[in-house]
Amino acid sequence: MKKSAYTMFAALVVVCAGCQNTVDTLENEQKEMKVNYIRSKNISTDGYLRDRLIIDSMNKATLPGGIMQAQVTIRSNRVGFFTELWSDITDEDPYKIAYRFNWLDLDGMEIQTANSVWTELDLIPGETRRLQSVAPNPRCKDFMLSIKEFDYK
Repeated sequence: MKKSAYTMFAALVVVCAGCQNTVDTLENEQKEMKVNYIRSKNISTDGYLRDRLIIDSMNKATLPGGIMQAQVTIRSNRVGFFTELWSDITDEDPYKIAYRFNWLDLDGMEIQTANSVWTELDLIPGETRRLQSVAPNPRCKDFMLSIKEFDYK
């Protein structure tokens, strides 16, 4: 009897492990691009978000006319059997976040724009995404990115 219970449990584990919906990423190891990376300061007040989302890089570019463009690469850290099982139980798959870029002038003052709105995004476990925004005018010299968990319900 014990042997059949162990067999049933092992079969359940294999079936559940096969149900993971994750993303694998492949990229060129020999980079030819010249990226202007930005050192970032991360202020986290949400422990769940901090453990589930990794900020891989931040970079910026200057477009014609002196307009700044920002890009932040994020990655969902929600991978593994137990994480997936918990996500299925709590109906948190895919992971839902919202983000917004706020633009700052040379003096560090925020420039209010119509683009400073929350944008919703779904992340599959292991997925890498690039969040991008273009400054509304040439006075914008810096930016802040805010990210929060988002519940569509």
